[in-house]
Amino acid sequence: MDPQEWQVYVQKVITGAWPIPSNMVSNPNDWRCRSIVGRALYLKEEKEEAMIVLSTVLDVEPNMEDAPEYGLSEAEHKVLCLRDIAEIVWDLTKDKEATLRYLDEAFRLSREYKYSFRAASRGDIWYRILNVYKETGDAELALFDAKEMIESENENSHAPSQDNPDSKINPYKYFSFKFWAEAEYEAGNIAEACSLLMQGFEFYPVSQAGYKDLEKAEAITDPEERYKAYQHCTTIQYLPWEKLPEAVIRRNI
Repeated sequence: MDPQEWQVYVQKVITGAWPIPSNMVSNPNDWRCRSIVGRALYLKEEKEEAMIVLSTVLDVEPNMEDAPEYGLSEAEHKVLCLRDIAEIVWDLTKDKEATLRYLDEAFRLSREYKYSFRAASRGDIWYRILNVYKETGDAELALFDAKEMIESENENSHAPSQDNPDSKINPYKYFSFKFWAEAEYEAGNIAEACSLLMQGFEFYPVSQAGYKDLEKAEAITDPEERYKAYQHCTTIQYLPWEKLPEAVIRRNI
């Protein structure tokens, strides 16, 4: 990627709707800048150009001890890049093996990183893996894996970061229950789907307003309408998945 080509990509992401600040994408030698540009291009649906930029970070080994007070860590940058590369490959080719190769690496990194993620839910990667299996004819295997994840995470029901050890929040369990619930709904077992979603919300970051929404959903007697109400709750990010470290919170008080 020559300097002229880079400038074309930068110009596209610093202009138009939702522009990226130019100071965030000024250095092509910084792989994190390339990460931002590539992901911004993907959001603008410039998939082939996004792939060109994002492919330049594939060989980068992120510092797994990088935990900045502000912005994304190197690990999160790499996970988001891998996630978007996987989606581009899927959109353009529907190649299951290639798509899962990138998602599996993103999943591995997200599991290994022991500090907070700021922008991504680690469970989103897991949920996407399950759905790729489902969309390519392996729905039974995906459901088996979802149930296995719930079982394996029974002793780890908290957000995978050092700053929130007492919380029951667990994105892997939540998204596994969500996937299982959707499978039961598609099979016509609507009451069971509602029950599974309700169990999943035990591991979802819910605010006081969220608890009220869930209570309203639970009170609906018609299973179909109750399921729709629960599904609506799944679309609302009531609270961040992972809390900021106390040092960062104190600094911003």
